[in-house]
Amino acid sequence: MMEQHLFIILFFTGVVPLVLSVSRKYYLIQQGKTWSDAQAYCRAEHTDLAIIESNDDMVRLQNEIQRQQFSSSAWIGLYNDINSWYWSLGHEPLGSMRPWATGEPDNWLGQEWCGATNTWAWSDGSCTKTLPVVCFDDTKTGNQRYIYISNTKTWYDAQAYCKTYHTDLASARNATEISVIQGLVSGWTWFGLIRDTWKWIDKTNFSTISWISGKPDNSLKNENCGYLNNGQADDAKCSDIMPFFCYRIITGQQQIVRVKVRSNQDVNDPAVNAAILEQIKQELKDHGMAENITVKWREQPDGKVFHKETEKNSTGKEEL
Repeated sequence: MMEQHLFIILFFTGVVPLVLSVSRKYYLIQQGKTWSDAQAYCRAEHTDLAIIESNDDMVRLQNEIQRQQFSSSAWIGLYNDINSWYWSLGHEPLGSMRPWATGEPDNWLGQEWCGATNTWAWSDGSCTKTLPVVCFDDTKTGNQRYIYISNTKTWYDAQAYCKTYHTDLASARNATEISVIQGLVSGWTWFGLIRDTWKWIDKTNFSTISWISGKPDNSLKNENCGYLNNGQADDAKCSDIMPFFCYRIITGQQQIVRVKVRSNQDVNDPAVNAAILEQIKQELKDHGMAENITVKWREQPDGKVFHKETEKNSTGKEEL
């Protein structure tokens, strides 16, 4: 086991190889607000509602929870983008033509973000459901460009099939296209309509945090805002009142310092290198400086972190 007295570490500002940088800092606001009001507060006082995109982010947020001894639920910057419908072909946004069936789209059970058509209207459905398909082929002309596929597929398999054998799933952007497509089908059929689903307020896809089992379920309808409950995500109506997490992005505060190490081992050995870094992190923690700080080595152009220091002896001759 490596002993800590092995290393003598001296810090000098200004040069390589250690990089200390600060990213997100989290703030728990224990005032009840709607999701939108919480976002407005965070944007006014900090950066925005909390985005959690890495394990390090979650650790920092959990530190804030422990600091305030908080054990309830709180909004985070997570939402279901229910107004992001677009066509697969060209990623073209959905226009004004929207012949949805009554009550649709309803995101039943919180799992519907793919579009289907029948002979008279549109509906949203679970993308894993298998239905017939209407493809579009731009190498053909007139109504021949629309091809009905009776073999049932999931929406994503339908998209892959249409892109492989034709051009893409069919778009229904105007009355003519809607009429042609609805004339081909006899029941619910996949076409090219889809929307984005849960994402962070910076538009990045939701990840890192797991959902509570069975969630999201949209059980009360319009549950399109996300909150944190014991480290997991859940969905709720955006008009609900609860505390919330803000974050602040701290930019331009990167410091590069030089570390001088004396060791009887190869300091460029990955294990030794990692041990030194852990010692530095512990020193920062002991001095109350670890929160929100990321510490990493800055490699030299040759891929190494450390180089031996050159010294001059009494004759002026350089020695390593």
